[in-house]
Amino acid sequence: MRIDTSTIGIAPGEGLVARFGDVVIYLVGANASTERILGAVEAVADVEHPGAAIAQRLAAVVFGTGSEPPPFGLVAPTADGTLVLLRGPVSALISGAEGSRRLVGARAFTWVDEIVRDPVRTLSVGPGADAQVTPYPRTDLRAGVVPGGGFVIHAAVRRSKKPGHRAAAAAPKRVAGEPPATAPAGLAAADPVSAADSGPRTGLATAHPAKPLPGTRAWSAAPARPVQDPIRLRKEPAKPRAHATHNGSDNQDGTAAVLVAEDGTNYPLDRAYVIGRGPSVDESIRRKTAAPLVLQRDRHISRVHAYLTVDAGKVYLRDAGTAAGTFVSTPDEPRWTRIGQAPTELPPGGRIRISEQVLTYRSETAPAD
Repeated sequence: MRIDTSTIGIAPGEGLVARFGDVVIYLVGANASTERILGAVEAVADVEHPGAAIAQRLAAVVFGTGSEPPPFGLVAPTADGTLVLLRGPVSALISGAEGSRRLVGARAFTWVDEIVRDPVRTLSVGPGADAQVTPYPRTDLRAGVVPGGGFVIHAAVRRSKKPGHRAAAAAPKRVAGEPPATAPAGLAAADPVSAADSGPRTGLATAHPAKPLPGTRAWSAAPARPVQDPIRLRKEPAKPRAHATHNGSDNQDGTAAVLVAEDGTNYPLDRAYVIGRGPSVDESIRRKTAAPLVLQRDRHISRVHAYLTVDAGKVYLRDAGTAAGTFVSTPDEPRWTRIGQAPTELPPGGRIRISEQVLTYRSETAPAD
């Protein structure tokens, strides 16, 4: 079951529903073990076929701690299919080509786990032995943690295509000597940018209900269109200045520039940085085209949360498509502003906020806080 292309609806309820990559988990309640369970799932959710690794991690949390974890149900891809793991009074209803069947977590002293083979049309997880999970209309969990009473995964529908048949029937006949028709108005006449060109879907949103879930804020998950020019948070001076001859830590007037963390750590702005709680997984770190800037572990901070680059003495920041977001403020605009995936210029004296952690761009000419 391809979870990455499926729709994940959220049902109303008092528990929590979380998605990390292609792994979806529902927790009936919350206690001291909740954070450890979510952390164990998130730690290995990015690996290929994470089902087996997650089962091992959860076993250490569930059976190796003193506190009793809340009942939960989890769905994760494996090399052979889809892992369904249930603990306590939680059930899963699986519907496929051979009909429907139900798994109940309370039937085992430890937990019930089974690898479900394709094809699977729908897979729902909810509380109780015979839970009837009805999701909010048009919800689709892409990333993060939201309140909910279960979830329903609807597999993506594969439609057969017969190339050439409809296109040939719909194509108008051209008259000899007539110039070729222009592109029709709308998307076909726009820039030739497709979803494949814009990179992987990053899940800007936590969920997309027609109405926001209780206690949450619904963000739009539409991928941002590529922007040719960076967004500027301040006006350029009337008199243009010459660009620096290198991308170093010096501004155009020769003053040193650094990024300062709240604990006093300085990061010289003579290189690009990948910011997050585990930035070393990014390809640019492996290629040594950027340096890691590691933030203190926080479940609101993604492994790769933001990218910072330096070009001709100017500093640019962009979000990595995170659910929690990246925020900036400047001396001219002290209020926090959420930025997107387009490069945003950060002037001297500007600040970056990721979760509760703040980094400040300072130079000798920057105004003091």
